Amino acid sequence: MPKAVKWIIGIFAVLAGLLIIIAFSLPRLIDPNDYKGTIARKVQEQTGRELSIPGDIKLDVSLLDLQTMFSLGDVKLSSSPDFPDTEFFSSRQVQIGLALWPLISKKELRVSNIHLEGVNVNLVRNEDGSSNWDDLTGKPEAEPPAREPEARPPVKGEGTSLAGLDIGGVLIKDINVSLEDRQAGRTVRLSDFNLDAGHIRKDAAFPLAADFALLLDDGKGKPLSARIDAETGLTLNLERQHFLVDGLTVDGVLQGGALPVPELPFTLAADLDLDLGGQKIEVKKLVFSQEDLRLDAALRVDGLAAPNVSGTVNIAPFSPRARAESLGFALPFEDPRSLTSMTAGIDFTLDPSKLTLSRLLLNLDQSTVEGTAAVTGLAGKPAYELAVHVDQIDLDSYKMKKAAETAGQSTPPPAAPAAAPAAAATEPPLIPVEMLRGLNFTADIRIDTLRAAKMNLADIALKASGRDGLVKLEPLSAGLYGGTINVSADLDSRPAVPTVRVAKNLQGVQLGPMLRDMTGKEEIKGRADITADITTRGLTRQELTRNANGTMNLALADGEIAKLKIIDTIRTARTLIGSKDIGAVLQQQAAPQTSGRPTSFAALTGSGVITNGVFHNNDLVAESELMKATGKGTVDLVNERIDYLLTIYLAKAIDRDQETGLVDLADTPIPYRVKGTFDNIEQTAVLEEIVKTGAKKALLRELEKQLGGDKPEEGAKKEPTDPARDLINRGLKGIFGK
Repeated sequence: MPKAVKWIIGIFAVLAGLLIIIAFSLPRLIDPNDYKGTIARKVQEQTGRELSIPGDIKLDVSLLDLQTMFSLGDVKLSSSPDFPDTEFFSSRQVQIGLALWPLISKKELRVSNIHLEGVNVNLVRNEDGSSNWDDLTGKPEAEPPAREPEARPPVKGEGTSLAGLDIGGVLIKDINVSLEDRQAGRTVRLSDFNLDAGHIRKDAAFPLAADFALLLDDGKGKPLSARIDAETGLTLNLERQHFLVDGLTVDGVLQGGALPVPELPFTLAADLDLDLGGQKIEVKKLVFSQEDLRLDAALRVDGLAAPNVSGTVNIAPFSPRARAESLGFALPFEDPRSLTSMTAGIDFTLDPSKLTLSRLLLNLDQSTVEGTAAVTGLAGKPAYELAVHVDQIDLDSYKMKKAAETAGQSTPPPAAPAAAPAAAATEPPLIPVEMLRGLNFTADIRIDTLRAAKMNLADIALKASGRDGLVKLEPLSAGLYGGTINVSADLDSRPAVPTVRVAKNLQGVQLGPMLRDMTGKEEIKGRADITADITTRGLTRQELTRNANGTMNLALADGEIAKLKIIDTIRTARTLIGSKDIGAVLQQQAAPQTSGRPTSFAALTGSGVITNGVFHNNDLVAESELMKATGKGTVDLVNERIDYLLTIYLAKAIDRDQETGLVDLADTPIPYRVKGTFDNIEQTAVLEEIVKTGAKKALLRELEKQLGGDKPEEGAKKEPTDPARDLINRGLKGIFGK
């Protein structure tokens, strides 16, 4: 062996021996406890705080592997002078083991273990915003800090002077941190925090487990507390700021606060890739479970300064009704079958200016909703886009219970009716003006079948748009009881009182089945064609009805009106003409006709104008094989009243069934009055003209007799009794006293 090499080996051996002697002798030559006073004095000078170290400071070195063990017992640090009654920090034990040789030879930081126990940190913020940690963090700078340079891959030889990180294990026990925010009236407390980590090395996974309790008290109600137990596998690369979280599981229990149940357990599972150096975060798996509720999600974030986010969220099948009932909530829906089944899912992307839902899926009870949605202009004034398809939906199954039923109370007795102005003043608005004025949107909605207000509709297509308070609906089309309905509308909410224009067209709609579904009664039957063009203004239902103006045309084929009983009303009036009690006649004719056969007709047509909520019609025509009716009248939509005067022309075939007894009126026009409220319609056959005609004939015959006219010969056929003539005769006798 060359002499130079021997000298080099000898020098290293001597240096190693000196290092071992120094490491062995250092703890014996230097007592760290001798420096307690110096350390406390420096802390006092720098912070104005009092540092107390009643426990021992130990420094031990192992000759076998040059392991240095540093131990620190009790330590206490007071708060700043403005918080004299609060202890800022205290620790019961700190222990760190360090390997010297790898640090000297390879610049590797190898820590055999870190043990931290019994740490208490008390943070306090006063009402004026000052805190007991202000003097430790320093005052905020007057100028904003310079912009940090963009992240770039590390260059060999740059960065940290450490070549590696190796920690044998970390054990943290009984850590307690409290924040008393007197300014916000809130207290947050982390207590009993424990952490146990395995062998920590660069780019190598190690196990990590933690548990703690958390409490939030806002001073207004019962505090909300949580108990959390978590474990995971963790991989670290501090140089690249890259962290992998693999198999994270969290078991938690919430208690107190506004929870409706004593405790609410939940679980969370996740896999994460946090590449902060590469400005990327990926949540590969995120599963949240709470009893039968399960949410699965995946998420990716590119660029942390101006992030672009994409992800998917799915909710597994569960019962919202059962979930609510288990939490002590009573759903406010009348139908007990509502909200018994639900699944949902979305795929989304998000950048600083736009949110896009490329997949929107909802299965609720028997309904399936699919579509897309987007919100643009997130940095300024947002605009919304929606396109959805619904296969079927029954809105009646989600009808809300009455308030008294929801509260479990009996229905209160009805209050006395208020005056109309007061009722109008308290009526809630139908049009959300403020929301519409700031809403920009487009919507394309298709529904295969819909049940609402007990009505059934099919093949619904709705396109709508709105911008700055002007909403357009054009068109809405749907199949409706054998026919179709088409509606276009404009709503202008820009004025102080919004204006509405509606154009509606019904073709071939069967009114009988529709009214039966809506009300349980077929008050009107027939195939209807109706067109209407109406403008109005207002906020409430009453205002919109009272200010309605426009035109309407209607035609009804093969129809029947249940409450209109023309034939039976005329026959009743005809029978009563011969009554001796005129008051009874008038009273009977004025009474509502509640019995008898409904009025049928082959065709009914009419048109008119709507003025301030009242429909005026002057060309009503209805025809059937038994009669023809013409008339005019009004329908007051504001006060829900009707007033019509018809003229009835009975056909000569009126008595073909030998039942009506009205054949003698076939050539006589009969005035017919229909009047009353929508709920109570009165109808009378006005037979005064018929009575007058008969009275004139009887009067002439009676005058002829009184003036010596011809008398019937003895044995001649006796003239039939005429009730109208008898009525006149009795009146004449009253006049002449005979």
